[in-house]
Amino acid sequence: MGPKLQEVFGVSAAPVLSYVTRPDVDGKFQEALGSDKQVVVYGASKQGKTSLVSKYLPFEKNIVVRMTPAMTTQDIYHAVLRELGIKVKVAGKSAQEREMSTEAGIKFTAMIPLFGKGSTQAKGSLAATRTEEEQYEEVPFNLGLAQDVSELIKRTGTGKFIILENFHYLDEDRQKQFAFDLRTFQEVGVRFVILGVWREKNRLAQYVGDLLDRTVEVPVEPWEENDFRRVAETGAEKLNIGFSPIVVDNCVQGSFSSVGVFQELLKEVCRLAGVTEHRQMKETINDGDLVKKATATKGEEYGSRHQRALESIAAGYSGAGHTEREGNVPLFLPYYLVKTILEAGYPGIANGMPRNVIQDAIKRMHHRGEDVRPSDMSNLLYNLAKLQAAKSISPPIIDFDRNTKRLQVVDSTFYFFLKFANLKEIESELPNPLEGAETVRHAQVMAQFDAIEPEDKAQFDAIGPEDNRK
Repeated sequence: MGPKLQEVFGVSAAPVLSYVTRPDVDGKFQEALGSDKQVVVYGASKQGKTSLVSKYLPFEKNIVVRMTPAMTTQDIYHAVLRELGIKVKVAGKSAQEREMSTEAGIKFTAMIPLFGKGSTQAKGSLAATRTEEEQYEEVPFNLGLAQDVSELIKRTGTGKFIILENFHYLDEDRQKQFAFDLRTFQEVGVRFVILGVWREKNRLAQYVGDLLDRTVEVPVEPWEENDFRRVAETGAEKLNIGFSPIVVDNCVQGSFSSVGVFQELLKEVCRLAGVTEHRQMKETINDGDLVKKATATKGEEYGSRHQRALESIAAGYSGAGHTEREGNVPLFLPYYLVKTILEAGYPGIANGMPRNVIQDAIKRMHHRGEDVRPSDMSNLLYNLAKLQAAKSISPPIIDFDRNTKRLQVVDSTFYFFLKFANLKEIESELPNPLEGAETVRHAQVMAQFDAIEPEDKAQFDAIGPEDNRK
């Protein structure tokens, strides 16, 4: 039996059979693996980061840790040690209490399994703990120190790469802490491969300048048109089918330089044509209308997700521009940012939206435009990753590049949404936070008025409505 459609085309955690190598990307990644440096693979979502890494570093043969917004550096190190078979316990606590404790300042003990004749035996202050099935060497260490953790990793002798997926989920402070620790790991030969959804160069080196010479960055973008055509041709051979030039051309044009969107369009075209697995007799898909139908299907899928994501961003939260100053109605900057994106549409953000353009647009439409300060804009733009994580928007759709001072799209399917969705209708349906704010403020004023003594109310009423407004 031949391969199934889902094994050939589409977005998958494992490399699909239509994967094509790109000398400038695959070659650079392989070269990086052969160096002694840490490796950072970055780019928009669904642009092939995971496929690239898993092709040359099979996940099942290395250590893989998938980041979540709540993780700390200690959580990362605990997960790595656990994958290496090292048990971590808190000194002086019961087995139940010490199972998952990673609090700062607590002393830990690593229980390193001893394997056969070549293993290091317990010496001096190191005590050996034996069970019927296993033997461990107990080593005291600090889970918060990269030096201690790196020494434990080296003792296992595995030489495995540690792959950190979704590194962008960590908040900025934790990214900074890990970037600082990364230098220590590099010095002792513990190798990391970091995958992140962003488009700015030297992201980690911004936190620790020394990393410029200790890391290799591998951007997975851009994809060239010829790359897309090779993907279509490679996948078609696996399924024993062919695509007419018009089908491939339309899929290329509809993908907006996103290999993930291109893969999904080809997969949907095949499904609509009745191709679900390798064909015994070769056939050619040449119906251009199938691409239109596939585009409509993917548009619905992407549209519903991105509309909900934009509504969540617009709602904001305390600390992301949703602040009140001097008793005024809050600024609600996330709401105005979403309005700015929708009004600019695909042409306005396709190549990144400059900060000054965003600020000018927001001030023009804002209910308190004169109060929108540069510091408010910084607070808004620098916290976009945190806001999206808090709203469970995964992967994030936008991010601010501090190097180029531009708002960038980092979910490649968002371009598809901006091009085909009815953005004016979506903007009109955004819940307006001003309406709720005015209602709340009116209730607060009425509550204050109700608390006034009756004789004072009479004096207030006697002044007259015109003077009252003053």
